[in-house]
Amino acid sequence: MRFKNVESTEFRYMQIVRLSESCKTQKAISILVGCSEGLVNSVLKRYKTSGLSGLKVKPAPKGKVPKLSKEDFEKLKLFLSEGSLKHGFETDNWSRERIAMLIKTRFSQEFHVSSISRLMQKIGVSLQKPIHRSYRQDEAAVETWKKERLPELKKNPKKKIF
Repeated sequence: MRFKNVESTEFRYMQIVRLSESCKTQKAISILVGCSEGLVNSVLKRYKTSGLSGLKVKPAPKGKVPKLSKEDFEKLKLFLSEGSLKHGFETDNWSRERIAMLIKTRFSQEFHVSSISRLMQKIGVSLQKPIHRSYRQDEAAVETWKKERLPELKKNPKKKIF
């Protein structure tokens, strides 16, 4: 069983040392404490070399401070929903490069293009590829072809393709 915080882990290490000082074997200690024999061995080695200070556990590092605050994320969502035309781009499609430029101009923060995908995941936006269709295509003629001509071409007319 794993302990979640630093204090409980240090308490567990102290229990291992106390049981060792009361002449218990490492195997017995591992069963009583509910850990592996390897952990018992490493804790006892640290205790022998460093004393009680060797049993102290370093807390996990906090990580990097995000460049954008939560309010900035909300503003970025709003900017993206407004469309790229409103923000001075030629077409209404967002790309990672355009989003990076928008963040640089609006929030004065630089992001590498490869980081934009992770940033969009945090916001809850996914990659959407535009559907490429010819603007000259006649939709009625396409539907007629699918219903009349396509079944003649298929080997198994009952099997649906579209």
